[in-house]
Amino acid sequence: MSERLGTMFDSVKRSVFDFLGLPTEEEVPLLNQENEKQRWQSRRKKTLFIPPKPIQKSKPKGEDDDDVDAHRRVRRLPRKLPKKSVVQMIWDSSASALGLSKQRPKRITGDAQKQRSYAPAALENFKEKKPNFEDWRNERFFDDEDTGGKSLAESGEEEVDHGSQPRLILGAGPDDIELREKARGFTAMSRIQLDSPEAPVLMVLQENICTVLSLKCCEKNSVKGDYEDDYMHRPYFTYFITFVQTVILICALAIYGFGPFGVDEVVIQEVVLKPNLALEAEARREFGNMWGGPSQKDLIHLGAKYSPCMRKDPNLDAALAEQRAEERTTGCCVRDDGSGCVQTTVHKCSKLISTFVKWNDTSKIDGGYKSGAVCGLDPNHCKSPSSTPPFEWDKKDFTNWPICKETKNASQNFKGCSQPGSECHMNCDLLGRPCCFGIQGECMITTREHCEFRQGYYHDDKFLCSQVNCFEQICGMIPFVYDNRPDQFSRILSANLLHAGIFHLAVTLIMQLWIMRKIEQMIGWIRMMIIYISSGCVGTLASAVLTPYQVEVGPSGAQFGLLACMYVDILNEIIVNKYSGKDKSEENRRLWYNFAAYSVILFLLFFLGVFPWMDNWSHIFGFIFGIFISLVVMKETDIKAKGITRVHVVLTFGILSLALFIFLIIMFYAVPLNESTWLQYINCIPFTETFCKNMDVTITRGSTYSKYVK
Repeated sequence: MSERLGTMFDSVKRSVFDFLGLPTEEEVPLLNQENEKQRWQSRRKKTLFIPPKPIQKSKPKGEDDDDVDAHRRVRRLPRKLPKKSVVQMIWDSSASALGLSKQRPKRITGDAQKQRSYAPAALENFKEKKPNFEDWRNERFFDDEDTGGKSLAESGEEEVDHGSQPRLILGAGPDDIELREKARGFTAMSRIQLDSPEAPVLMVLQENICTVLSLKCCEKNSVKGDYEDDYMHRPYFTYFITFVQTVILICALAIYGFGPFGVDEVVIQEVVLKPNLALEAEARREFGNMWGGPSQKDLIHLGAKYSPCMRKDPNLDAALAEQRAEERTTGCCVRDDGSGCVQTTVHKCSKLISTFVKWNDTSKIDGGYKSGAVCGLDPNHCKSPSSTPPFEWDKKDFTNWPICKETKNASQNFKGCSQPGSECHMNCDLLGRPCCFGIQGECMITTREHCEFRQGYYHDDKFLCSQVNCFEQICGMIPFVYDNRPDQFSRILSANLLHAGIFHLAVTLIMQLWIMRKIEQMIGWIRMMIIYISSGCVGTLASAVLTPYQVEVGPSGAQFGLLACMYVDILNEIIVNKYSGKDKSEENRRLWYNFAAYSVILFLLFFLGVFPWMDNWSHIFGFIFGIFISLVVMKETDIKAKGITRVHVVLTFGILSLALFIFLIIMFYAVPLNESTWLQYINCIPFTETFCKNMDVTITRGSTYSKYVK
């Protein structure tokens, strides 16, 4: 068991070291290192807006055009067909699975087989060690001169003058070299039949030639033997994350619909029924969505970044404590005509047509309760849970009373509150129940119609605002583990999957399918996933720390992490060229042009961050963390000429990445920001008076218990 664990550990260690580009005990051949660099350079060309000019080789002196053409004909490499795109692969697989496609792979027969051939130059390495022609006995070779159908082994033509043969191209195997039938007068194989029942000649040639060369010349993904598209990684993660984000927005619009459109506050008016049984005009203000998508409240319900749903907020706790203190001053306002009752404050209860029932120290209530009364709730009339020792209800603070699930039968005949001993607060019809509305835990006692107009959550089984958890209703997603303690820290990830609307998604599609796809083709899907997710999460976490009450969605921090990845690669290449000892001024100039092009994209996205639903703090910290994590996972970042190796780079920026994440965690939980006057101007320009509302770090709303009712 210990040996297996040791072997497994060594395997994982080698994989991690190879992924990060760290040196291992095993020596890597120089040819492999050069091949890796050439592959990286080829992939980089795809990500640059202005690719470097191809190097044009001058014509050799003393060589006429015919010789050059003949030389090129011998050394020419095959052009393989480009790989199918991921979309085409998915379509072909789906069509085949559904039976929509009847195409089957075509078997190579007839003349198509004869096109598989080898250049005579491939036999140069058999001067000392000749191939085993016995393996080819049943194969048929076609030469320029008719051999009468004899095999090469039987014809006796084993001794061949190789002096006039062209030099073998390193890195090109038999399956990578195209046959040229006329090469400097050399007569050799021009066609090979592959219909032999024995081992295919392709495998025989590969084994023999690779054994002689003792190099990975026949490697399938050889730099010199592959078509240019073979260098590129498949952008699996780009297509996957873009597909998920698109599906989520479509489902969100189908379920929640579109919110009010606009760049400022939108005022909506309607006539609703209030608890005083009067129809009154009511106005509701909410932020318009300029991106064409769900409302602010719905985005929070879906998982947008919103700090009060992620941890207890000290400012909102103070506002809720003020609201609870106002509730202690309320009583049951009973209408004298028996039309109903409602829990409200004394100044909201009309003395002309209603009676305000309020207990105090002089009240003679069974059980000695001095706090109350509550419409429809009385400890002396509740069966479950009953107020019996040692589980008596709080006698001094009715905001601590539980929810009564079963009530004793009270008198159904309303006799008014003027008679002594009357229990009018228990035999009246409730005109209002708790309603949670807004995004800051606001609560009021009102009618169902009024609550629906406020787009709130009506609790028809509750009696007091202290009995409901408004934040759990507003935040949605999964319930809190502990009541009154928000813990949805996963919003730092879910916010990156959401979009504010159709136009917001369009910006993401352009960014990801145009730039992110090219970057993933260069670095691979694993590195792309690490950079994208980590930069997005850190950017969202920084936004939650610095602008806790702003609703923010979208992968803006992750996209800035991608731009940081390109900055790292371009600047690293410029520095490497500078200390390479070669004149690469033209290449550096084009790299600086690409640096400027990506800078234009960066500033455009940064400008969009001043509009609602997007966050420049997420952009800034996503970019910073993107630099750190890119230097860790991109193994091509080192400057050996200055003594800066991969070990130095990985250790330094790995520690910085971890330190930045821990610092933000401490700021978010242990030292949250309570007030600030300048942080909002990094994230918003006040074009109007209410344009930057909810971006302050302070809360000034106060109690809303009786603010919106009369």
